[in-house]
Amino acid sequence: MSVSLILIPAAIAAVTAISATGVGGILSLGGRSEAKESSDVGDAARPVAVQTRMKDPELLGDALRDIGALNVSVTGDGISAELDELTITMTRTPEGIWAAHLERLDGHELAASDATALVQRLDAAYALRVQQAVAERIRSRADTAGFELVSETRDEDDTLTMVLNVKDYA
Repeated sequence: MSVSLILIPAAIAAVTAISATGVGGILSLGGRSEAKESSDVGDAARPVAVQTRMKDPELLGDALRDIGALNVSVTGDGISAELDELTITMTRTPEGIWAAHLERLDGHELAASDATALVQRLDAAYALRVQQAVAERIRSRADTAGFELVSETRDEDDTLTMVLNVKDYA
């Protein structure tokens, strides 16, 4: 007897939903509908804040590094990094929701579409990190749970398929 587990990156579903709904959809998918943009126009930086439900700060820091962020600092309920001429400051609310504040280093306006694209990249990288962590837990616990990992394959879209056999103790 065998069991197949397919760990599909959540980003695939999220990107589809985001594409259909835009920034407002990202925010409402995250459980909140709150986007902040300063009304100042001109040479002053216009920060854009986006919220998401990513949970693990270490995986989030790793996901930032995976998409090319530099100077990533993870401290409890806060993360800061630099990426693509942006400063990223993330804080976790008491409800466990990460709020990301993105600001251009050159002081020019940050387009909401750029913020959306960055969140999509980060979401995909985070989903892949979560998938890797879950797969590692399955690998490490399979034997003690009475299973044997028979095969593991990864598709082009990063879908991971693990086939486990139930051990026969007879």
